Amino acid sequence: MAEDDFQCDRISRRSHSVVKVTPKPGKRVFRTSLVCICFSAFLVLVPSCGSKKRTPPQVLTPQLGSATPQPQVSVPKRQTTESFEENSLTKIGDCPTIRVLLKENFQSAILEGSNLGPFLTIKVKGGEIGLFDASKKLLHTGSGFSLKNLSGGHLKLDGELYRGVVEAFINPLQQPVIVNELCLEEYLRGVVPNELNPNLFPQTEAIKAQTVAARTFAFSHLRQNAKRGFDVYMDERSQVYKGVQSEKQLSNHVVQETRGLVATYRDHPIVAFYSSTCGGLTESYEAIFQKPAIPYLKGGVKCPDRSSPYHSWNEHVQIAKVQSRLEKWANVGRLKKIVSLKKSEAGRIVKMRFVGEKGEKVLRGQIIRFALGLKSNWVTDFTENHESSGYLVKLKVEGKGFGHGVGMCQIGAVELAKRGWTFQQILKHYYVGTGLKRYW
Repeated sequence: MAEDDFQCDRISRRSHSVVKVTPKPGKRVFRTSLVCICFSAFLVLVPSCGSKKRTPPQVLTPQLGSATPQPQVSVPKRQTTESFEENSLTKIGDCPTIRVLLKENFQSAILEGSNLGPFLTIKVKGGEIGLFDASKKLLHTGSGFSLKNLSGGHLKLDGELYRGVVEAFINPLQQPVIVNELCLEEYLRGVVPNELNPNLFPQTEAIKAQTVAARTFAFSHLRQNAKRGFDVYMDERSQVYKGVQSEKQLSNHVVQETRGLVATYRDHPIVAFYSSTCGGLTESYEAIFQKPAIPYLKGGVKCPDRSSPYHSWNEHVQIAKVQSRLEKWANVGRLKKIVSLKKSEAGRIVKMRFVGEKGEKVLRGQIIRFALGLKSNWVTDFTENHESSGYLVKLKVEGKGFGHGVGMCQIGAVELAKRGWTFQQILKHYYVGTGLKRYW
């Protein structure tokens, strides 16, 4: 996860209407009527969570104060009085469903264990979806299919097991996609161990903090990509989701134990950013994403993440190897030099000039690290190496952290859990001024 750009909102429980196909005897080839893709439903908030209409999450952005970096982390003793008050939380409704993008712009995929056939090949041709059996016989064609599992088992898509329903359809942008729709709690089972592996980090309170952050992130991103037919990506563009095979017993237990718990600010779900390693100090949302400030993501939070191999780092960047990145983000041709123009209060470079043979361009926020292929924007020093013609060929870079550094630091959360912090304390440490609410 939740590593890069994300925002918030809510999706309707159903993205489109899907034809249910019942094979009729005596016919060799069956064809569905065209599916009516009712994507206008994406644009309207509909009753959900126990058939109660829910106001979409809001991001409140009052003026922020400055965040002064501090070199040491002061960790208070565990406060046993700050216990989790289960009865003080209001349960709003049932677990919402979430739609996870598994494939986009695909040509074919193999699905096993569905109600329309034990073995199906899903193919795209002429703007339609075709379903073929194991003998390559065409069974059905249409704009979209909702494929359920047989006898309570799991669906297997290209060798990976998934809970819930798999839908293959042409989205409103006329792109073929495959989406996994399932209960958000089941989705978390396939997310949490990939974001914080309990085999490597068995600290339960850290896993709880990660679970609440992942749940909150997913909840606030419902309807985020409605026009594409899904809510979240299955990779670092949202959160890493790998389905049933990645599930772990400890993380499944924690998901169940924290069921429905969402981090909130002024009674609204927060945008729960997190990253691997912040380098000892978190970053502000506005500095790294170049967007209006968010009060609970103001940065400057001290973090004990020195155990991370990415707390401090140095590397050599071969310009030839990142040329495609430079062309995508800067497009100034062969690079001649880079100039740091501005740093955030926490110390990360948030404005940099790229000078090349075709001109120059100023990049801001984390686009800088994307363009250079760096672990983070926190560059403490860099040295340029040029060839005789004056073009830049290599950078020696020293830096700190891995990821955007906004919100919760995962390694920091692990270290705090080792020191006796509860997951509530960890969440409040990184998401300043927030609380918890049980939504289902």
